[in-house]
Amino acid sequence: MNKKPMLNNEPPEASNRLAISEMIMLTLFALVSVAVKQMLRLDLNLPGHSYILYIFFMVFGSTYVPKRGAALYMGMAAGIFAVIAGSRKGILDVVRFVAPGIVIEITRLFPTLGHPVVNRMAEGLFAALSMHVAKSGINLMVGKPFEVVLVKFYPGLVTYTIIGIACGLCAHFMEKAIRTYKHT
Repeated sequence: MNKKPMLNNEPPEASNRLAISEMIMLTLFALVSVAVKQMLRLDLNLPGHSYILYIFFMVFGSTYVPKRGAALYMGMAAGIFAVIAGSRKGILDVVRFVAPGIVIEITRLFPTLGHPVVNRMAEGLFAALSMHVAKSGINLMVGKPFEVVLVKFYPGLVTYTIIGIACGLCAHFMEKAIRTYKHT
């Protein structure tokens, strides 16, 4: 008889599924991240500044609920909330919010990079860059001139890289602090 290790004392067949309580928590993370993103729409001329908390919550939420599909679920929920909140590109914005979730799910399939903090920073980096690429692609699809998109693309590579790494780092330490607090 082949027994799999149990996670949180759940039966083996349920250990990879998202529980209702976990889905509610991930939905709240997605809702808060989109609400804060809408509030941070300031004219700072800094590409990606309003996505800083979204990327943080994406990495943190999928780390706090370490199950397959958690990041993808958060991305879909955030995309739906963004469309409801009146995003500029409508239904195409769902792609922009789902892209980081897909990338985080893919990065979790690869072997670890050593220390968990490095893994979270890599997840944040790739999630932020995927959001930047998706946003640029959507802008091209809706008819923005290539030159305009390109002018914002290159500075965005720098800022989204910094934002992604910082969010991954913060998400790691937040998750670690919560786990430590729960065990005391």
